[in-house]
Amino acid sequence: MPPRRLLLRGVLTAALVAVVSPFVHVIDFFYRREAEGVKRQKIANMRDLTPGGFIYFSYPQTGDPKIDNDPFRQFVLIMTEDGQLRVYSRVCVHLWCLPSYIQTRRQLICPCHGSIYREEDGVAIEGPAAYQSYPTNALPMGKIEVDGNGDIWMVGVDGRIGYGREWHNIKPDELVRRV
Repeated sequence: MPPRRLLLRGVLTAALVAVVSPFVHVIDFFYRREAEGVKRQKIANMRDLTPGGFIYFSYPQTGDPKIDNDPFRQFVLIMTEDGQLRVYSRVCVHLWCLPSYIQTRRQLICPCHGSIYREEDGVAIEGPAAYQSYPTNALPMGKIEVDGNGDIWMVGVDGRIGYGREWHNIKPDELVRRV
């Protein structure tokens, strides 16, 4: 190969590396994993909730307020009117704002662009998130366990925070385990 082609190939490779390298950490952001793996964390007790009630919490908690206040660690535990438990990520799958649970409407509503999520399954029914393709139109759900004392434990997340989750053929009740 002539020296000019080798030089050109080297310059193009260096340019490609210079353009791509700043974005490599984006992959780590979306696929970050906790060093300790899945963490079992107590959220509340059944006595702390009434039908229609809710609790905001962070998962997994570290004890460091800066880390625990990260929006990508924010969740809401909801007890539906019929006594079912639901846990959803509070990161909107549209543009990552933090939806709030509105008890009177029994919906999670995002203040930024008005996406509305159903209480029973966390699927967007209105706003920009509702127009996103499956599976990016549903909030990730927390996997929980309820022990004999009524303590509610979060043991993992189904879905990718800020992106969505598979929700066809999965019943929300399958994510609640009685132990």
